[in-house]
Amino acid sequence: MIVAALACLAGGDARSEAPGRPRGAARPPTAEESAALKQRVDEQHLLPTRLTQQQNEPLLKLLSSAERLRPVLPEKQRDEADEDETGALVHGREPPARPKLATITGRVELKGKPWGPVYVYVENVKDSLVDRNVEIVQKDRAFVPNALVVQRGTRVSFPNADPFLHNVFSPSPTHPFDLGSYRQGERAGAVRLFNPGVVEVLCNMHAKMRATILVVPSHHHVKVSGDGSFRLENVPVGSRQLVAWTPDARPVTESVTLTAAGANVKFVLQVGPPPPLRDKIGNPRASAYSQEE
Repeated sequence: MIVAALACLAGGDARSEAPGRPRGAARPPTAEESAALKQRVDEQHLLPTRLTQQQNEPLLKLLSSAERLRPVLPEKQRDEADEDETGALVHGREPPARPKLATITGRVELKGKPWGPVYVYVENVKDSLVDRNVEIVQKDRAFVPNALVVQRGTRVSFPNADPFLHNVFSPSPTHPFDLGSYRQGERAGAVRLFNPGVVEVLCNMHAKMRATILVVPSHHHVKVSGDGSFRLENVPVGSRQLVAWTPDARPVTESVTLTAAGANVKFVLQVGPPPPLRDKIGNPRASAYSQEE
């Protein structure tokens, strides 16, 4: 552009032709003319930038004013607005402290001979509902297994492996249900257990069939060893209610103050005869319909 402008400038002044130069030949520009023309071209290049700056100047002033007016938080409040360990902002409060955990050990003394396993669980700690599936099979006129411990939210199904009908039900206040009758190979009846406690499972067609399900409120439960000892790890510290349970004994509850140093608990379970069994309408099992194919 500069070269073309110079050429035009030189060619448009016929009076400045040097003697002896062919008529119409361009006169080379002087140094002063070249510098002046270059300055004009540079100014034209900068014109769009200056126009843009002038248009944006009110917006830049507004943003600058907003930045000056932004309140400055005290150091403590700035700390409280930092991200916590999960990445979520914690505004105006301290990040939640991790619960302190400790171990509970102990022993269960059994008076009598239990027919089922022995468990110890924490009663006053509750986890979210689980989504699990387990089975109790009806086979040879028996429930297999006949004792089960599940966390609340577990779905228990009862497939029929016998070549005749079964009718699974529970009269327990913890979670009463009636799954009706179905044959081998048919879709198994199932129930989802939400409420902590003991659920007695019976068959309305076979008086001797019995199973017991213990629904616990959290994962804080453990099977007692053959020597009667148990160990519950990673239990939140504080005032805790512990329960010892076996199918043919009344549950026993003990209170304990769990500190970071741990705690030790002893239980005594009295094993006795199971409570009398009744059919689904409340009659003693001796009068219930029994199909002994």
